Amino acid sequence: MMCKFERVLQSYLIIFSGHLAVLGSLGFARFGYSMILPSMKESLGLTYTQMGIMASGNFSGYMVFAVLGGLLASKYGARVVMTTSLALVGVSMLLTGFVENFTQALILRCLAGVGSGGANISAMALPASWVSTRRRGSASGLIASGSGVGLVSTGFLVPILNENFGGLGWRYSWLLLGVLTLIFTIICSIIMRGGLRVSRRDGTSGWREVGADIMLWRVGIIYFMFGLSYVIYITFFGAYLVKEIGLTEQYAGELWALVGLLSLFSGPLWGHISDKIGRGYTLTLIYFTQSISLLLFAQGSVMMSIGVSVILFGVTAWSIPTVVAAYSGDHFGSRLASSALGFLTLFFGIGQSIGPTVAGHIADVTGTFTSTFLLSSSIAAAGGILSILTMRGKVRLLESTR
Repeated sequence: MMCKFERVLQSYLIIFSGHLAVLGSLGFARFGYSMILPSMKESLGLTYTQMGIMASGNFSGYMVFAVLGGLLASKYGARVVMTTSLALVGVSMLLTGFVENFTQALILRCLAGVGSGGANISAMALPASWVSTRRRGSASGLIASGSGVGLVSTGFLVPILNENFGGLGWRYSWLLLGVLTLIFTIICSIIMRGGLRVSRRDGTSGWREVGADIMLWRVGIIYFMFGLSYVIYITFFGAYLVKEIGLTEQYAGELWALVGLLSLFSGPLWGHISDKIGRGYTLTLIYFTQSISLLLFAQGSVMMSIGVSVILFGVTAWSIPTVVAAYSGDHFGSRLASSALGFLTLFFGIGQSIGPTVAGHIADVTGTFTSTFLLSSSIAAAGGILSILTMRGKVRLLESTR
């Protein structure tokens, strides 16, 4: 048996390993794509539709394995699923630095998405096994803040590499991010080897129990709205500011880094708020805030609108996944938290798989991203309305507060 100090220390180390997993699988592999996109597009001669398809391919891979990864983590434990998935992400990013055409890039983006799904779901479900219900939202937020660290890092690193290496900068960006992610894989493996109960596995996936829960389907629809609305912003952020608004790549990178810097606090902040006022009310506040942010971003000709949009999006960036992850633990307890979160992520994944392709096509046809951001804003507002209508009540707790 662990003494209290050892258990607290191990809990913090487990949360840190989850943070690293999210940093590599989402912060680098997904959100780094937005800053790498402009130079990668020019080098390979791609259209926005093709770039959107690549992003959708990544999200489709994420969606598929988020479900399977969640089930596997519930059945076999988080350590194997998380570290194996994270290794796949690192290798995929490394190889992306060597691609010569659209097809090669698409395949590797899909594989990176598969790895991201397994790593992220396993990481976000860790608090259900290690943290009490009253602090679960805060712990989930600390893990989710890995995405923010990735935003800050890529916002500064990618423009510097592009400036120093010209047309090869985007390749060196993928190589560097891939190496760092493989290092994170080793660290996570070492930390989680010492965790005696990283997950409570009992040889069952819990798919039937999770899939039969009507409330979970309703929350899934709400999560779908987030996947569909936020993905347009994070995928075409750099391309919109550089190619359409006319900002320099460095300035766009600084704004992206500001989003990342602010987002470091979004998970812990909103996770803590959800611990106090409830998951449903918190989701409503977040969705309406993001709706305003997306609406302002569509007014790109006014720099103040862009600035306010960046601030509002940054302070809410990873809050919805944080609250949804905490809800999964609340509703199903540690035994089925991974399966429940994987199930919810299926809805989220469908939304973010559709978004980039549709947005890229609209941008190619209309010559502007304005309509896509207005659509995204409307979807976020709908998510807020659904949240308050669906999740006003308290969830049933299958696990007592420890």
